[in-house]
Amino acid sequence: RSLLDGIQHADSFTFNPHKMLGAPQQTTAFISRHKNILKAANSSGAKYLFDCRKNGAECDLGDTSYTCGRKADSIKLWALWKYYGPHGIGQMVERKADSLSLFARMIQNHDSFMLACNPWPFNVNFYFLPKRIQNMLKECGIDATSKNPSIPDDISRQLAVVSVQLKLKLHQSGKMLIPYQPLSNQTADCFRLVLAGKKIFVESDYHHILQLMLEYGSTL
Repeated sequence: RSLLDGIQHADSFTFNPHKMLGAPQQTTAFISRHKNILKAANSSGAKYLFDCRKNGAECDLGDTSYTCGRKADSIKLWALWKYYGPHGIGQMVERKADSLSLFARMIQNHDSFMLACNPWPFNVNFYFLPKRIQNMLKECGIDATSKNPSIPDDISRQLAVVSVQLKLKLHQSGKMLIPYQPLSNQTADCFRLVLAGKKIFVESDYHHILQLMLEYGSTL
């Protein structure tokens, strides 16, 4: 709940149940304080579709969305809420938050891995560190347990190559698909684990991820 502190001051906000909550694609909710803002923004007033004189015309929300008749998207969120209830959905989010903290600690406590930035809901961005790069970081006095390390350009260039090569080796092995991506605070692309969907990640899952990366990255 603390992650939403201050949301009461927002004029509007959006969230994607198809991500963290595992709702079917595409499920996006837009919450606003202004009742008619979506109609004002999106309405085309197509005469052959919408007529305020029709019975129940106020219940036809098609003209409030640029997707017009695809209002069935909202049923996905309704069904999820109906099945799990507020308490069940809350537990799902709490488990993801605890799981993220666990994986981030595992990264910080392992010599062969380093966080690329402070984790945020619900992403962990990190680097794999071959032994040679571990030694380079130590020689430069860089704390590999930092949540937001400052990495020299020469080491960043080598880390970028490691990320690409390890991703390819894992992909070709058929053992794991994990993306790498750029970050605004780092020069080198890093690996990104997103804690999304209904799957419950446990410590053994994380050990398996790290072990595979160690196995295929040992020679990089």
